[in-house]
Amino acid sequence: MTHHLAFRRTGAPSDVPLVLIHALPLDSTMWDKVRAKLPDIDIITPDAPGFGKSPLAASFGDPTIATYAQAVKATLDACGVQHVAIGGLSMGGAVAAEFVSQYPQMVCGLALMDTNIASDTASTRAYRLSIIEQAEAGHGYDAIADWETTMLSPDANAAMRSEIASLLRAAPNEGLAWQLRAMLARKDRSDAVALVDGPVYLIRGDDDSTCSLEYLMNLALKAQNPRLIEIPTAGHFTANEQPAALAQALSDFYTAARAA
Repeated sequence: MTHHLAFRRTGAPSDVPLVLIHALPLDSTMWDKVRAKLPDIDIITPDAPGFGKSPLAASFGDPTIATYAQAVKATLDACGVQHVAIGGLSMGGAVAAEFVSQYPQMVCGLALMDTNIASDTASTRAYRLSIIEQAEAGHGYDAIADWETTMLSPDANAAMRSEIASLLRAAPNEGLAWQLRAMLARKDRSDAVALVDGPVYLIRGDDDSTCSLEYLMNLALKAQNPRLIEIPTAGHFTANEQPAALAQALSDFYTAARAA
């Protein structure tokens, strides 16, 4: 039996909640600033296996994106949810795309934010393996400490850099290694966007060096109802860096998904 994930649900319960999957190596509190701008929307934000208040990652089984997506499904089943508008940022986008591939009948809309839903390249695999090695030795933060610089907009202020540094430092080694192994093993889910009858929003911070505009434009060609949005003065962690702009984009997405 698949474990449920810990989650937070806010707003008036509805028949189509907005499910938001957080980035690696943060937890669901990443969405707090966004959800504060959307108090009337039914929002569910799960914690990844091994992160936040969810059980240890190893208790979910093999480290795969499919395992994670199945845990999201089990959590939604426990809530009695049958249809969702789902979005994910960074690794959360890979999970959201996997969820669409496994449960397309549940999905009214898909929002992919600062993410790549293809398989890893050889160089990316090697980089992930180096982080896994350090995380399994108890030193995961040392491997990702530079993300407070490389993953943020050059215009990010000292307070934002300090916030992200604190979140990176809090990443649990066990969960970090599990999630990175899941990313290593993931399948190319680029075709998932074609399975969605409703809106597909493709969103990136315009300073995100890990998710190019060209990549999202190519992904948009596969979708039935795509919309491409760039958020100014944001790097990879748009939910933290520009929560008001991202909240507006997600509000528009949710309205379109509900109408689909």
